[in-house]
Amino acid sequence: MARLANRKKYQKKRETFLQFYNKTCDRVFSYAFERCLNHSDTMIVCREAFIEMYFDISDLRKAPSVEYWQRKQVDRTMRFLVRREKLSLLHEKTLTDPPDTLTSDEKEELWRRINRTIDIDPWRLVPVPGKTSVFTVLADQAASDMSYMSLFDIAKAAGIILLVIALIGGAGFGAYYFLFRGSAAGVDAMEEIFLDERSYNAYNEESRVRVTDEEINDLIKEAFGGLDDEGGLSSHSAVSHNSSKEPVYTADDAINDRLKVIVEETIKSDMNDSERLWALYYYVGTHIRYETVSDKSEDELKLLRYYFKNETGDSRHYAALFKALANAAGYECDVIKGRFVLNGDTEFRRDILHYWNRMRFNGMYYYFDCEADTDEFGTQVREYYFMATDGNSKWSVWNRDHQ
Repeated sequence: MARLANRKKYQKKRETFLQFYNKTCDRVFSYAFERCLNHSDTMIVCREAFIEMYFDISDLRKAPSVEYWQRKQVDRTMRFLVRREKLSLLHEKTLTDPPDTLTSDEKEELWRRINRTIDIDPWRLVPVPGKTSVFTVLADQAASDMSYMSLFDIAKAAGIILLVIALIGGAGFGAYYFLFRGSAAGVDAMEEIFLDERSYNAYNEESRVRVTDEEINDLIKEAFGGLDDEGGLSSHSAVSHNSSKEPVYTADDAINDRLKVIVEETIKSDMNDSERLWALYYYVGTHIRYETVSDKSEDELKLLRYYFKNETGDSRHYAALFKALANAAGYECDVIKGRFVLNGDTEFRRDILHYWNRMRFNGMYYYFDCEADTDEFGTQVREYYFMATDGNSKWSVWNRDHQ
């Protein structure tokens, strides 16, 4: 009877949280989208934020309002995910674009994923009279919960099971405590807060508060531990539109015309920023055949003239062409000179002079190395070094190979 009572208690708790989720899901999605600016990351942040809210629900009593508490939960969740490289960090929209919305199907799928994680209570497997024992119930519960548990929690659960088995024959008080320890009556924190309609008002678009550029910059800087310009975050740049106000061209009108034609043929009007940059990256990789050039000039215009005449070149020509095309498309981009590491983990390690690109994109520095991502014949372009930045999954590979 105690298990049945507690099963109903936990079921009611989840049903109450579902009411709260349905009323505030759109608002939390809006908060998360203002920070992520792409739909995929926003769904991840929303899911993890609601899970955190479920387990920290009692903290809401001390918050000035539900909206304030949820915004803090979203901020904390995003910092956690960024540090663990769980987000792509590719902004597909800007603050001036209309925000994405959450469809009804996505809302149901998000709740299913949330409920699959928070549906953890020790009373959900109610024993069938005459067909189960205390040991089988404990074993079934432990097996079903292991996918959610850390090694410490598994060890702790195993210790509890062994202790109960050792004492169950002669410790009647211990058996009584185990059977009835969860039956204490009391008002659940979630019921107390969220079943009262006065705790929050219905969300509407007009009442939404826009996050400023400074707030987003502060959030990013805090997530990355306060990086400076050299470390991967511009301390002076604002998060705004990804492109510059006016396209930047070379001093040669003929070269400019050719660059403009390439950009117009490569970039489509319905592409977002990351798709546009990939189109230019792919074009460079498939239109240069690698060749060692004896002339070691670093003059951008001279490198471009050599490429358009011969359609060959080394890393200088790849970097110069990508920079010129990105500038012609309206993006700020420059060339970095450094060393590329070959066989870094072996005794045959070798560092060679190398050139690549850096772009300031939504207040952060992203790195591109088209020559290293392309075979010598220009038939294959990989994505190992495309838009690598501190915080995404490509950064460790980039640091290993570039100096």
